[in-house]
Amino acid sequence: MKSLLRFIGVFVLAALTLASCRKDKVDYNPGEKDNVENIGYLAIGGLQATVMEDTETVDTRAEGVDINDFDVVITDEAGETVYTSKYADVVAATEPIALQAGKYTISVSSQPMEGAAWERPVYSATRNFEIKRLETTKLEPIVCKLSNIKVTVAYAADIKDQLDPKFTTMTVAVGANSLVYSMTEERGGYFQPEAETSSLKLALNCRYLDSTKDIVMTNTIDNVKPAQWHKINVTIQHAADGTATIGITCDTWTFEEEVTFDTTSYVMEEVLIDDTDMPEIRWEGHDLAEEFELSDELFNADGNFTSSINLDVTSKSKIKSLTIAAASDSDEFIAEYTSYVPQTIDLCTTTLSEYKLSTFGYVKVGADANSVQLKFGKQANLMKAFEGLHTYTITVEDANGRKTVAELKINAGQNVAPKIVWVGYNIDERQTYIAGMTCDLTIKAPLTIADFTVKIISETLNASQLAAVGLASEFSLVKDEQYFIALGGDPNADNEEKREGLGFPVGDEVLGQTELNLSITKFLGVLAVLGPGEHDFEMSVTDVEGNTTTKTVMFRFE
Repeated sequence: MKSLLRFIGVFVLAALTLASCRKDKVDYNPGEKDNVENIGYLAIGGLQATVMEDTETVDTRAEGVDINDFDVVITDEAGETVYTSKYADVVAATEPIALQAGKYTISVSSQPMEGAAWERPVYSATRNFEIKRLETTKLEPIVCKLSNIKVTVAYAADIKDQLDPKFTTMTVAVGANSLVYSMTEERGGYFQPEAETSSLKLALNCRYLDSTKDIVMTNTIDNVKPAQWHKINVTIQHAADGTATIGITCDTWTFEEEVTFDTTSYVMEEVLIDDTDMPEIRWEGHDLAEEFELSDELFNADGNFTSSINLDVTSKSKIKSLTIAAASDSDEFIAEYTSYVPQTIDLCTTTLSEYKLSTFGYVKVGADANSVQLKFGKQANLMKAFEGLHTYTITVEDANGRKTVAELKINAGQNVAPKIVWVGYNIDERQTYIAGMTCDLTIKAPLTIADFTVKIISETLNASQLAAVGLASEFSLVKDEQYFIALGGDPNADNEEKREGLGFPVGDEVLGQTELNLSITKFLGVLAVLGPGEHDFEMSVTDVEGNTTTKTVMFRFE
């Protein structure tokens, strides 16, 4: 068992003002049982108020968790609120509170708790105290700790290489509250505890690469408590007989007065799915695996779409969820689309009007629905107005948890500008490096590549360190031959490492190509030894017509 201690303390000298002052929030009206001679006083002079956090959410605390914004509430033995204020006002007070003699509870909380939410930690503490007649009571120091349950999900490199990220999610639930983690989701989910101990219910929905079969695997982690962070890592687990299956390891950090750490391994149990009962998504007469070309012949002289793009969604069980997620090569298309409807919309829960939905060929799906038709043809003019490949990912889940995913790809005139894609990740988001992580890029340039430049922007990797390995902070994979050996390797070298270099394509391997694979995974190993910091790789691809696309791969090392 490992242990460490972290307190982020805020020390406060404060006293609460007497209720007779109008600006204070105590509402004291003596009744038959309220005798002014039965009054006592509460003071918080010298109170040490601290917030105990895990070490990896310091940035979140600095940005959003300020003890001055915490709510301070005092309730009597009957549960009635007798005082409420912000902590900053408590600090500014100069007089004690007058209260009827009796038992009370004081609570300090950062914010109300939701059932399940991303990046929403709640820090709180409560303490019972007693007010005695004509005496002044002082409280002991209060430590606010994490009150909900934190869960993060990651995937080991060996399983990440085998699963299709488009069809792989982990659903985590505590009671009736749940969050769905994609393969690239790095945010922490925070869950409201059911009781003193709760259960984490896990459901892994996945599909192996080059397969069309969906797999559902489940498990439960019991005895989960508030102030715990469960780091779930999906792995391949090998048995003694040589067989392998999907499992998880759960690193549990408990943030109390002493921070403790423990690791437990679980085998995920596969749920057998009867494919004959799976929901279906079909486009009559068309193969959804193929792109549909939105050609000029499908529009009349007035520019109106004369065909149809009707997808039929059917389910033997009631439809529980029907989501449509739009994506496109054209940012302008997405901007126009999202000005009317969300980029991802669940037709079972949306609050949009029927009129707005019907404009896009969508309909609200009722709780008793077994079928629905999506008429994407109503968006044809919008698609045609913005050149590019427009992709709609449709996901239907029935009441028994069976899920089917399909993609509708509409080609409205392919954008000829080069494209840079980070396989399995959103290239526009900074990623936190995890040991074994890969960074494989695909580059497509329909008009062929004329130049490909890379600029390294690093907090800790300096020019002299780059020069020591034969590189500079900025170079061309096409023109700068002096870096080709370091990047692409030396075929005449006497060891494998020098022969391979960093594994970058260079020279004619880049020039004139329409499609290129580039991996900077080896470079990540170099950066990992430098310690914490942020490192960016700004990549610019220019084709023979001068079209340039620039994307930046962004890493954070902790």
